[in-house]
Amino acid sequence: MTGGGSCTRVALPQNSFIDPTASIDARQLSLGDCVYIAPFAVIKSPGAVRIGRETNLQDGAFVGGLSRIGDRVSLAHRSQIIDSTIGNNVFIGFGATVSGSRIGRGAFIAHGARINGADLEEGAYVPPGGSSPSGRVSEDLKSFMDEVLEVNLELARGYREMQDSRGVLSMIGPSPKTSWGREVAYPMVDPHNTLREVRVIGRVELRGRIEAGSATSIRGDEGFPLIFGRNVSIGKGVVFHSLKHSSVKIGDGVRIGDFSVVHGPIEIGEGAIIGRGCILLRAEIEGGRVVGDDSIIIGG
Repeated sequence: MTGGGSCTRVALPQNSFIDPTASIDARQLSLGDCVYIAPFAVIKSPGAVRIGRETNLQDGAFVGGLSRIGDRVSLAHRSQIIDSTIGNNVFIGFGATVSGSRIGRGAFIAHGARINGADLEEGAYVPPGGSSPSGRVSEDLKSFMDEVLEVNLELARGYREMQDSRGVLSMIGPSPKTSWGREVAYPMVDPHNTLREVRVIGRVELRGRIEAGSATSIRGDEGFPLIFGRNVSIGKGVVFHSLKHSSVKIGDGVRIGDFSVVHGPIEIGEGAIIGRGCILLRAEIEGGRVVGDDSIIIGG
């Protein structure tokens, strides 16, 4: 079985799920049990790629070249792994890039980091936007990593069950039942919106007309609701998601550039402009503010 954008046939192991928008083009893909591959994730390799058990590739994540991904690894939204080996129990943050490197077991590569040609030891911590370790992974970060894994394991099982019962999932469709969201939830989409290459899932409210570029993911299956005002303009490859028990609120007239990650808890006020390639988490962006390209804003 394959995702909708795939070129490679993949036999899905137990409780694993590949979103229909994911793209897989590899000579061989070895996939472990309970793997979740989210909307618009990409695996592209001239050779063989291994993805270990209980691992997740989140929205827009990319695995390329001759790469091996261990067990219980989280590749967060729009992260990139190129010609690298990732050990077990590793977290790779939003928009982080790892190229030509080996990442030891239990490492934490924070959002927006850039690792090139490195050999990171077990338990290494790379800070947001960093290029080398600055210490060891704390107990709080270990707890966060475990929480991310458990959430994505439950989502993998839920989406797999939904796919098995419903067949091919639509671009605008429900989120599965989970321990924190006990009912199947459907998006509320203004009928004036035509979103042909956008994945909209779960507890999402598109209250007015919006424009959204291709390969944008609006996923209300963990934290919710995700609420969008009127006349919102979204670039291509943008990811909207939220941590459990938190929400995303986008005001009227907001503009968001290509390939950004907007992750709740977050609120963006009316008329704000978010540049290309930004990473926003636990933030409140006041109305009318202009956030420059490639900004990383992470609140407490």
